[in-house]
Amino acid sequence: MAKNSITPNKFHDCHIFSLSSQGSIYSLCRLPNPNPYGRISLLAASLRKPVFLLEFNQGYKESLVPYSRELSFTYLPGNAEIVSVTAFCKPVSNNTVIVVAYIKVGKTETGQCLNIFTIKESGSDFNADGLASSCSLEINFIPYHVTHCLCQNEVTIVLSGSDNRVHLFTEDCVTHAVQEKIAIDDFPEFTIEFPSVVLWIEFHVLREKSLRLTAIGCECGNFYLYVIDTKSNSIISMFNVNHGTPITSSRFLDDSYTVNLLVISSLLPATVYRNILEKYLNDATILTGSDKHDVITCSIVCDVHMDQQPTILLGTYGQELLAYRPENLEWSLAWQRSFSHPILALDYCDVTGDGVRELVALTTRGVQILQHDLQEIVDLFLQRVSLSDMPKSMINGSVLIYLSVLVCLWL
Repeated sequence: MAKNSITPNKFHDCHIFSLSSQGSIYSLCRLPNPNPYGRISLLAASLRKPVFLLEFNQGYKESLVPYSRELSFTYLPGNAEIVSVTAFCKPVSNNTVIVVAYIKVGKTETGQCLNIFTIKESGSDFNADGLASSCSLEINFIPYHVTHCLCQNEVTIVLSGSDNRVHLFTEDCVTHAVQEKIAIDDFPEFTIEFPSVVLWIEFHVLREKSLRLTAIGCECGNFYLYVIDTKSNSIISMFNVNHGTPITSSRFLDDSYTVNLLVISSLLPATVYRNILEKYLNDATILTGSDKHDVITCSIVCDVHMDQQPTILLGTYGQELLAYRPENLEWSLAWQRSFSHPILALDYCDVTGDGVRELVALTTRGVQILQHDLQEIVDLFLQRVSLSDMPKSMINGSVLIYLSVLVCLWL
């Protein structure tokens, strides 16, 4: 019987990028790539200042060579302790913006800052030396999660702080100065003071319905779901539940029919809220056993089996990666994988540029890249192409192109 997916957990280590010091759950992000099929570069920040660019470049005879480089930014002092990092592409230009939130640690100089660096794009390649502008903003709170959201054709920087509030920042396109926005103007869900520090913020925009879903997780265990009308910029509804322990992550699961929501609390089992647009936070299912491996630090939802079914991946400080799959309207543990170090952040993207996504894990040691079994990928590709309605001449051409890419990159 032909297989319709790849073997679960059949990864092999592709490369490990070592970091000079430990990172955090907020210190791994992708660099934006305007080409949806292009190779993904990563940013990884270690606690003691350096921000590293991690990517695979073409080497001798089209082979792939792992490459890492420390990015040198102005206004980033030697005593900086990086808390969080994010990156995005400006809507009008192809310039890349990197946002770094950090605290200054020392006997003589202390404080907290938000730094924004704009870097010019050179064609389709990220040019780390093309620093166009940079600015630094002193903030009067300890920063936590920094992320971003596109609203009204403008990218807003979103930062949670030790003052139990969520702050919004924008960059002036002419002066490149950073200024804080009033939340009510575009993000009414952030006008209140939350009961504790906000540890996680997640957005999900439904453009066809003119809705924005905002998930907010707090250190005290409180979790908020806001439904925002993006046309009137008003709160349609808000729902709240307490998970009892700090919220470390949340992810929206969007399929053709419903929107589900994964919520991760650090010491209790992870929860999936089903069909949140109709049932809100009233229909929950527990990921049994997800709390048995120390703190759950991170999560992603991806088609890691390549069968068009979502898989929930949970990273734990107990050095275990847990994979949950849907089964009879519930989620069950399908497999798990042990790591040699605690897992802090996860991603699933094509960092090698061969058209196949890799599993990326930020651990306390560094960034680990895990690759699927390429022979299985080829076999699955051939099987699906042979079952398609594509003319035979096109099938042969597609097979040759795909196989030649793999041969060039890996042999």
